[in-house]
Amino acid sequence: MKRRCIRGALFVATAGLLSTALGQARAPGDGPGWTGITVPQEVIEARQALMVEMERLMKPLDSFTIGEPADPADLRSSALTVSQMLLAVPHLFPPTTNLYDPTVVEPKTLALPPIWQNFASFEALAVAAEAEAGKVAKMNGAEELKAGALALRATCDACHALYLRPYVADKVKSEDVDFDFDSVLPKN
Repeated sequence: MKRRCIRGALFVATAGLLSTALGQARAPGDGPGWTGITVPQEVIEARQALMVEMERLMKPLDSFTIGEPADPADLRSSALTVSQMLLAVPHLFPPTTNLYDPTVVEPKTLALPPIWQNFASFEALAVAAEAEAGKVAKMNGAEELKAGALALRATCDACHALYLRPYVADKVKSEDVDFDFDSVLPKN
């Protein structure tokens, strides 16, 4: 009987503490830590920085696939770091960062709205890329590393094809061709 009373008292005390803690929890967007809601542009900047760094890490892997020599340990290290970074990628795309504007030359983000229209697909591509990078991090032979790096790049490209604004090069205009350089360059 005594044990039941003690257990019951512990249960009531724990439930009381939990309800107090939950009652004091802030609502989403109410205070610090809700950057996806309060400052979505900072989340966009964070994911852009992460993507730039992943691309820097991918460069030696990509170069290796076209015959540039590289230390296999460095390639595996890059792949391991990329795999760890990819774990964060889906979490850097809260719906409040869906700020793409196709009418703007330099939009706040290059992430296209289909990410949020089919987030499960986007997340699955990130998971697949993370898994592929993890495999590359464990590869040894040159041919195996080359094939793995190509497969990893393919996972990146698959996601970018669906969810990243495509690059469109500027077109040369007649005013570019007819520009008078002598009018702006100093004379000797």
